Amino acid sequence: MILVKQLKDKNPGVRCYAAEELGHVGDVSVVPYLIKLLEDDHQEVRSSVARALGEINHQSALTALIKALSDPVGSVRVWVAYAIEQIGISDEDVIWGLIAALQDSEWFVRSRVATGLGKVGARSQEAQLALKNALEDSNQAVRKNAEMALQKINHDPKTE
Repeated sequence: MILVKQLKDKNPGVRCYAAEELGHVGDVSVVPYLIKLLEDDHQEVRSSVARALGEINHQSALTALIKALSDPVGSVRVWVAYAIEQIGISDEDVIWGLIAALQDSEWFVRSRVATGLGKVGARSQEAQLALKNALEDSNQAVRKNAEMALQKINHDPKTE
């Protein structure tokens, strides 16, 4: 497939485009190629790859995405958190990865993580406690998303 070949292009713009298009296609077979690019030298490529993995929505990407929550660039971490939320698998590694990311230095990452925990952490007492603690965050958006996540958890019939 030509898009997979473009993931190796020297031009980061081409790699971004290829990752985004592969995300739109949604073919699970490209996940391993995309995972390799979560360590690309260019933050735009890593962000595009995270978005694509969220669109493809396959659990085989979760281990790499959890690791990528520690990317040095906040804009990448926020897309990684989004991708994890989109995949929506509620396993222990995912929940603990998101709980740790709720302490991120960037408010916009913490805000996205709070939303994600509301989706994947519904049955986790630890996730609920972390969200309750986030109600005291210094940022209003984080507090609001933590509040909405807790409301969602409390109204979810699966958690009752």
